[in-house]
Amino acid sequence: MFDSCVFIIFLLPPVSSQMRSKFTTPILFAYFLWVICRSSLAQTDEHSPSSSTGSCCGACYQGPAGAAGQPGIPGVPGQNGLPGSIGQKGEPGVGLLGPKGDTGNRGQKGNQGELGVQGLIGQPGKLGPTGPNGEKGEKGGKGEPGESTDVTPTPPSVVAFSAFLSGSFSGNSGDVIIFPTVTTNIGDAYDSGSGVFTCNVAGVYFFSVTLMSYNSGPTLFAILKKNGTRIFYVYDNHPNYHHQSSNSVVLMLAIGDTVLLENGRTNGRINGGIYSSYSGFLIQTL
Repeated sequence: MFDSCVFIIFLLPPVSSQMRSKFTTPILFAYFLWVICRSSLAQTDEHSPSSSTGSCCGACYQGPAGAAGQPGIPGVPGQNGLPGSIGQKGEPGVGLLGPKGDTGNRGQKGNQGELGVQGLIGQPGKLGPTGPNGEKGEKGGKGEPGESTDVTPTPPSVVAFSAFLSGSFSGNSGDVIIFPTVTTNIGDAYDSGSGVFTCNVAGVYFFSVTLMSYNSGPTLFAILKKNGTRIFYVYDNHPNYHHQSSNSVVLMLAIGDTVLLENGRTNGRINGGIYSSYSGFLIQTL
């Protein structure tokens, strides 16, 4: 028995000396108790008549249970088990969108694609800048003498007039508005006594009328007429104020055509002086 105990002690796994001392002391103590008990039982069996070989003596009683021993040293960890089978695919997770990642590196240049279909011809471009002047050419030869003539060219005719009211005008509808104060009358086409312009050079003419209304009474209303036909109006419909109203026109006139300005309102009044004028001039002869 002692050999067995010693053998068990030495079979203990390698531990520290302090740990080995903790296990050795209880084992030796148990061994000594067993030796003493066995010796006592042997003496009792020799004196007892009822003892029989192979049976326990009636005087031998089992003692109380000893205190629990200290836990043993943990064993060596076992080997890893085999990998388990692949589980089923889980449901997609629900979460917030993560932040945008950094821009990746630029990829390599791809191969050139095939030539596409030719497009339509575009619109002509803008006119380029003027080029530099060329070299001066050689002087030409003397021309042939021209034919003589007795006709002297007539310079273009000039016709222009401008006149003003000398005082205020008052009249009824249909009365001619006369501008007696004449500042310009080239060609004498305007008659300051009648207020009528009579064309004496056929051509294209420009006419302009400017009138000022009174700040009381009827507002002004005048009509420019060519040969009795209405051409335009000069009209003011804002009473109790001094207003300067004007209008203009370009007319083609033949010799003998007349242009004048008529009053278009009953008891019409026009402020005179330099505030009201009547002008016209020839633009181009025909």
